[in-house]
Amino acid sequence: MLMPSNPRFRIYTRPKDYYAILRDFVTGRFHTGNDCRLLEEDVCRRQGIEFAHCVAKARVGIYLAVSELARPGRKVVLSPYTLSDVINMVICAGAIPVFADIQRETCNIDPEQVERLIDDQTDAVLVTHLHGLACDMPQIKKICAQKGVKLIEDAAQAFGTHLNGRQVGTFGDAGIYSFGMYKNVNSFFGGMIVTPHRDLFHKIRQRSSAFPWQETGYYLSKVLTGAASDIATYPPLFKWFTFWIFRFAFLHDIEFLNRQVRIDLSPHIKYDLPESYLRKLTPLQARLVRSQLDSVDEFARKRIQAAEVYHQGLRDIPDLLLPPLRKNGSHGYTHFPLQVPDRSDFLRYMVTNGRDVAIQHLKNCADEPCFKEFYQDCPNARATAGANILLSTYPRYGLKEVVKNVRVIRSYFSYV
Repeated sequence: MLMPSNPRFRIYTRPKDYYAILRDFVTGRFHTGNDCRLLEEDVCRRQGIEFAHCVAKARVGIYLAVSELARPGRKVVLSPYTLSDVINMVICAGAIPVFADIQRETCNIDPEQVERLIDDQTDAVLVTHLHGLACDMPQIKKICAQKGVKLIEDAAQAFGTHLNGRQVGTFGDAGIYSFGMYKNVNSFFGGMIVTPHRDLFHKIRQRSSAFPWQETGYYLSKVLTGAASDIATYPPLFKWFTFWIFRFAFLHDIEFLNRQVRIDLSPHIKYDLPESYLRKLTPLQARLVRSQLDSVDEFARKRIQAAEVYHQGLRDIPDLLLPPLRKNGSHGYTHFPLQVPDRSDFLRYMVTNGRDVAIQHLKNCADEPCFKEFYQDCPNARATAGANILLSTYPRYGLKEVVKNVRVIRSYFSYV
């Protein structure tokens, strides 16, 4: 009988996290305690940055940074290969997004395109360290300094990644981290903005101090979603039940079920920030994050080990485009992105052979109809968006499963 792989994703939760949430709910401690301030101090020490401020969502951190660093009607150069709401945060802040193409191998913004697109109407550059891989920060920082524009880092997928002895998120004028459900530090959602500038920090803190706490009911709904994911991806249940349901749905194009594992399905433009975004991270969420900080580096080491196995096992297949192999901490490998020529056929083969892999959900936002007024031709982002799949690297996945993935991929390309 075919034995499925471990699930493609598992969220970074522990039983004690659910216990802590239940305890705080019962005792009414969701919104009590000075843990947000303590978390900010912890992150400042860990990341080597002067100032940090908790936010309810990482995208709100992007909005606040752009609002303060880019004037209304001015341009922000950024990658199109990202969530549509990242683009929306720039628009909601009153700035104009300008799409700079990416490098195929890294999936990150191309410094040459950044330099080409900066003009006298540009106020800022927003870079995204995708999949945990640090952008070419020395070059981009040099370009921004020469051009006199601000630098913002979207490090939502890269908490703990470091380059040349410096944590990503700390190279620019502001950096944003995410504590979302599928991030390597998880409070079910939430984030943080860091900056070396005292005046920027105080402006952001003063602006967000009037926000109400995140509602308990809304937060609990996110926790229940996480719990459902934890149950469905519990390996014994996944291998004997969940995988087969979604395998059948994928192979028979049952859209209702297939949609359950996709996000950002219907991008649309936002000109005004939704009122529901204007919330504060709760002390409960801060406590969850603080309890996980000591595990960040160890988990990164395990993901790098998985990436090394993938790279060694697949690097000789000419039809594949692999990410660069970096073992120095400058790539955190939140996933191992793999670009394949015929993604649909490849996925069908993998699922048929019991391997649970995922399509990268990101789109080339430069091609999305909702952003047509900002259109730029970004051929690398377009090609990457149509070719990328994500191989699992999370610490509980296991190197044996990584080896099995390599074996099935090699058989697909007849490299056995």
